[in-house]
Amino acid sequence: MAPVQVDDRPDAAVVHVRTDIDAGVAAVLRDTLTDAVDRRGHVVLDMAGVDTLAPDGLATLVRAHRRARQRGAWVCLSGPSRFVLTVLHTMKVDGVFPVFDDCAAALDWLHGEGG
Repeated sequence: MAPVQVDDRPDAAVVHVRTDIDAGVAAVLRDTLTDAVDRRGHVVLDMAGVDTLAPDGLATLVRAHRRARQRGAWVCLSGPSRFVLTVLHTMKVDGVFPVFDDCAAALDWLHGEGG
């Protein structure tokens, strides 16, 4: 199984990450998120399988967020671990990403106030 998979939906791309986001995965994720933002705008990043987030991974998320916001879209985080939330808070970007317990809640938000 690939560590990063995309579920294209008409209104958003759901990007599933099934491993920790280290330097190697960050490179694949960067390309995937860039493509997803360019094609769909909104992205839900399913992080239920991610325990840790390395600095390269955080930089990848921030870049994707900026790209999406330039297009009037969002990168939402779904199911991030306590460790990932701590990294976001420590680096003072926890308020940047809409965070949800699951993909369905993120997609509902995008259909409502986020979209």
